[in-house]
Parts: sequence; C-alpha cells; structure tokens
Amino acid sequence: MKSYRITDPISVMLKEDNFYVPTSLPRGAIVSLKEMPTDFNRHVIVDWNGKNTLMFARELLMSAECVSKTSDGK
Repeated sequence: MKSYRITDPISVMLKEDNFYVPTSLPRGAIVSLKEMPTDFNRHVIVDWNGKNTLMFARELLMSAECVSKTSDGK
C-alpha cells in the first residue's frame, strides 16, 4: 500500500452512508491506496482518515507526493 501527502487541495467524493458526497482534501492530508492504475484517467478509491474517497488517479499524481511505499519498493 502506498501513502501520499496532498500538496494542493483536491476535490473528491467521500463515501458516507452508502452515498458519495463531494468534499475536498486539504493540503497535508495523507491518503493511501493499494495500487495505482496504469490508466491515469480512471478513478481510484483511497483511504483518508479511515473513510473511502473516490478521485481521479491523474489528480492524485498531480496534487500529491508519495510518502511511503510497500515493503517490496513498488
């Protein structure tokens, strides 16, 4: 699992009560995901403070920096 620190606020969809609601992740927030897709136009589900959020992979790459990687270095 990789962790990313948000460097610029990002609009995301936060899952609450089986619904996705729009919100934004603030600068400095840490999110994690299992695997980055090869198609960066796809949505990814990331964990933020124990909640599922939906965002575009491209936005994550453009507005965040990798802060930790899996034990195998990927």
